[in-house]
Amino acid sequence: MGELVTIGRVKFADVPDYFLERYDAEIAAWANNFARIGPVKSFMLREGGFADPSPDPEQGAELLVVKLIARLSRKGVEIEPLTERDCRLIARHVEKMQRNNVPARARLTEPPRPWLPFMPTIEKAEKIGANNATDGEGRKN
Repeated sequence: MGELVTIGRVKFADVPDYFLERYDAEIAAWANNFARIGPVKSFMLREGGFADPSPDPEQGAELLVVKLIARLSRKGVEIEPLTERDCRLIARHVEKMQRNNVPARARLTEPPRPWLPFMPTIEKAEKIGANNATDGEGRKN
C-alpha cells in the first residue's frame, strides 16, 4: 500500500482512511488506555453479512482479527499493521466493504458464530470494565 496518513503527531502507515474511520472508536479507546493495552492492538473486522463463510460450515461466518502496532519516537507515534498478513487483510477488508457500498460508519449485524458464546460490543466492554473493575484478587475497586 505505502499509504501514509498523519493526524497531529500520529502517523498511520499502510492503514487506509476507510479503516481509520470505521474503527476510530477502538483506536481512540486504545490511545486513552495505551499504558494498559500496550503497543499492539487487535481489531475484529466487522463485516456483518459480507463476512466470508468459515471453511467449516458448522462454525458460521469467518471471524478475522488484525493487529496494529504503535511505535513511539521523539517525532511522535507511528501506527502500522503488525505483519504483512495484517496489511493484506486490512486492504482486502476495505476493498470488500467499499465494493459493497458499506459506509465506514455503518453498524452491521454480525452473523451467528455458534462457537462464540456472545458477541461483545465496544460500548458493553467499556461499561463492563468501568463498573466491574477489580484489584486482581476479585475485590471491587
